[in-house]
Amino acid sequence: MIDLALTVLLALSVLSLFVFVYIRENAINKKLKSYEKAFDALNQGLHKMEKELRDTKESIVIMTNVQPEAPVIKGVSYEDLTEMSRLIIEQFQELQKESTDFRDGMLERFVDLESKVRPIAMMTSPNASADETKIMALYDDGFNCEEIAKQLRIGTGEVEFVLKLHNLK
Repeated sequence: MIDLALTVLLALSVLSLFVFVYIRENAINKKLKSYEKAFDALNQGLHKMEKELRDTKESIVIMTNVQPEAPVIKGVSYEDLTEMSRLIIEQFQELQKESTDFRDGMLERFVDLESKVRPIAMMTSPNASADETKIMALYDDGFNCEEIAKQLRIGTGEVEFVLKLHNLK
């Protein structure tokens, strides 16, 4: 009987040990599952942070490497526009220099022509003084401007001009 009692006691202790281990294993499994969920949440947060960091690095690289934003006109890039602008500015400066040179050349020619014309303008033709004398004489004889112009075969404007110079009209 003692054998039987010992066997039952031993069986009860093994059974209680199994129950204890089962209960303990369930508690440990619950803790492991909560740890697993926490690790998954941390892993997801870490993944999101890494993705945000990568995107931020890419946007920083893009911001530092990109030239100022300019609208793309029919497939023309910023570099092409810059090169075209540079060429246009160079051609404009060339035209400006040529224009200045041309203006200076024309000014020199004008001054040269003016200096050549002055002596010619100062010379009076012998016909001019003879015409003036004839105009004055005919006017003193009572002829009007049209008659004097017709007789001397000169314009009426010239007759009027001579008369005004001599304060007769």
